[in-house]
Amino acid sequence: MQITHLAGVGPVAAVIRSIGLRHDGAHHVLASGDGLYLDLRRALRNPADNPALRYMTGLDGAVYEHVLATPGAQELIAQTDVQLRAIADEVRRGRLVRLTVACQGGRHRSVAVAEAVARRTWGAWGGEYGVDVEHHYINHPVLPAPADPRPARP
Repeated sequence: MQITHLAGVGPVAAVIRSIGLRHDGAHHVLASGDGLYLDLRRALRNPADNPALRYMTGLDGAVYEHVLATPGAQELIAQTDVQLRAIADEVRRGRLVRLTVACQGGRHRSVAVAEAVARRTWGAWGGEYGVDVEHHYINHPVLPAPADPRPARP
């Protein structure tokens, strides 16, 4: 696991996790959490489909920019940030709010979006509170493309 820590004057108030749902154990990470859940598998195009980006991660500038340039990505990030901060406003001080961002492999889309939401939330809080981003599958091998479930045509 790799962690990005955005320090605040106060304690960490939000933990954002990126996961890859096709990895063993991902559903355990998902089931052990609470808070918001964002599944990007159908929402954003997959950078792993581009051979030039396949072996990079959402922390690499080219992948990060590719994901954030996907139509609808900026709106999705903005809406998720608003929801996360709204929940944070309702919980007792000292309790964490959580967001889990998922994609297929946990190396590209979920990483980039988790980082973008974290930076946006941290910025909206003016650095008053910290935000941690946990990338659970960023260092795992790139997964092969899933098999097409449609039968072959004669």
